[in-house]
Amino acid sequence: MTKVLALDLDGTLIDERNEIIGGGETLSLLEKLQAEGYEIVVVTGRLDHDIIHVAQKYNLNIKYRISQNGAVMQDDHDIKGRLISKEAALKIYRYIKDKNLRVELNTISSRYWHSDRDPDFPREFYDSSTILEDFTEVINYQPVVIFLLIGDMEEINKVRGYVLENFEEVDAVKTSDKTLEILPKGVSKGLSLKDMYPDAEIVSIGDSESDFSMFPYSKASYCVGKSSFGEANFDVPSIKEALENILKEDGNGK
Repeated sequence: MTKVLALDLDGTLIDERNEIIGGGETLSLLEKLQAEGYEIVVVTGRLDHDIIHVAQKYNLNIKYRISQNGAVMQDDHDIKGRLISKEAALKIYRYIKDKNLRVELNTISSRYWHSDRDPDFPREFYDSSTILEDFTEVINYQPVVIFLLIGDMEEINKVRGYVLENFEEVDAVKTSDKTLEILPKGVSKGLSLKDMYPDAEIVSIGDSESDFSMFPYSKASYCVGKSSFGEANFDVPSIKEALENILKEDGNGK
């Protein structure tokens, strides 16, 4: 049976400075797990090119990749994506573009912004962003995967209600009080992982709510680092501790 280690990136494998959490020790543990037969798949909200960068920079053999929170699955030869229909994307964009919200649009391989991002936002390893005053032409000519909205909670809730009431094939998921993702319905990290590895023995590691969808399909799962539980009254392991435990449970750790 194929053994799979599914890893989130931000907050799990890399920190806010885009550096590996745990440094060389974490990388050494990943190498050991690969030597023991684990296939590593990165499952992230980032675009695919950032997974490629991490794999190349740290010499990680990552064959399959899941990006944009499960909407896009690919390797070096094939790609499978879940998209918002052009008609729905145009209607949603007309509704949101003049609101007092930051609106971002993701296609399969690029991000489109109306203005530069706040420097405190996580930066891409490979910058695929393009600044445009209007996204209409992009929507007409490129497949839309996700809208990301950032702003006041009241406005976010209004947009969420509009999308859920008017589009059966589109979902609107709050990722915080001030952020909303508009994406194809039925998309999640967990469902894409299950689709990619229907018969594998999966171990998953993540740090936030979007990662929890992987856990029901996993033999073992770990919530690490600064988790979504806030001031939790229990210990949350580090990525290093989780990897050490996986090796131990696999019978190869000390």
